[in-house]
Amino acid sequence: MAAGAASTAMAKSHALTRFAPRPVIITMPSRARRAGRRVVHVARRGGRAVARAGRRSLPTMSIALGGAAVGWADGKGFLDKLPAIGGSRMVTIGLAGYAATRFSRHPQIRAAGYAALAAAAYDFGRKQAQSAGGTSTSGWGEDVSGEDVGEDV
Repeated sequence: MAAGAASTAMAKSHALTRFAPRPVIITMPSRARRAGRRVVHVARRGGRAVARAGRRSLPTMSIALGGAAVGWADGKGFLDKLPAIGGSRMVTIGLAGYAATRFSRHPQIRAAGYAALAAAAYDFGRKQAQSAGGTSTSGWGEDVSGEDVGEDV
């Protein structure tokens, strides 16, 4: 081969390898990076679970807070201005709560209506028990016979 032919052959072979794709080298991430990714994954998953549980318990908490608000308003005397339908102001609150659950689409107002309805039902049952001859006035932890059943004897 002549000197020119050898250099031409080498130039052609070099041109073919110059544009060839480079080999793909896959490396594993370090242990620290893998551990960090796992911590982030677990934290995000736990955060989503807490948020889901919070959304699921929101109606229960709304009803409980609505019941507390009704009790607070009754204790402060704000409900004394209401008319007594059926012999009790709590029955009036129950009717208002029923109307709130039926005619309102706002979730907090509906929850407050459920709470008012539950408080009215409790008060109605307590009044019925007192008129039936029960001796308990507080209704908490006492038997009809007057013995305290809240403690183990």
